Amino acid sequence: MNKVYLSLEKNIEAFNHFKDLWNRRGVDGVRADTMSEGIAKAIELEKSDNTELLFIAIVADEIDFMPQLSILSNETNAPILIVTSKPNSIEHKNSLNNGADSYGEYCETPEESINTVIAVINSIERRARKKKRPNKIIAHEDFLLVSGDNRVFIKDKEVTLSNAESEILYYFALNRGYVLSHSQIYDQVSKDIYEPSPNIIYNIITRLRKKLRAAVQTEYIETVKGTGYRFKAK
Repeated sequence: MNKVYLSLEKNIEAFNHFKDLWNRRGVDGVRADTMSEGIAKAIELEKSDNTELLFIAIVADEIDFMPQLSILSNETNAPILIVTSKPNSIEHKNSLNNGADSYGEYCETPEESINTVIAVINSIERRARKKKRPNKIIAHEDFLLVSGDNRVFIKDKEVTLSNAESEILYYFALNRGYVLSHSQIYDQVSKDIYEPSPNIIYNIITRLRKKLRAAVQTEYIETVKGTGYRFKAK
């Protein structure tokens, strides 16, 4: 797949210079000299099965970008990076509010500019990956459960759990204060349980209680006689 960036600028010489530098990194450049043309090219590039649009750069000194910036942002998934020789706080704020991912002053050298762009894109991609793979997190006053990696923090003390313990504790925390029966708990977490015991829920909760109690000397899971269990963390 061809990697491409789109530059919205009127200075053809500057564009060609940066295009040569990007070409050495396996990235081709496409230029537009108006926002309308840039939006049309961005849409065309993202529809292509053979092209990956890495980013869109806007030279703010040369392009009246603000009126159509939100449209460009809505029509493309590519990061939008704005550079200017005269940065100001109002334009900075308005740019980010209207869909830009980065706004800043020109770097001193072309190589520094390219490295800055790469750093911004990497940061955006890291945030996107985090959103695609979220952990299940529940936080209360003295309780933080990170289910995705089987950890719980009680009053800032870390406790490592098994898959089944983590799933049961997560289910308890979602239903804090409510009484949960054995069958409700089993139905919720059975995919993570491999213990062929008739007392499977009892055994897992016993181990879970022991771990929590050892960490903070507090009983967070109470037995409701004849019914089930209740989670009472703050």
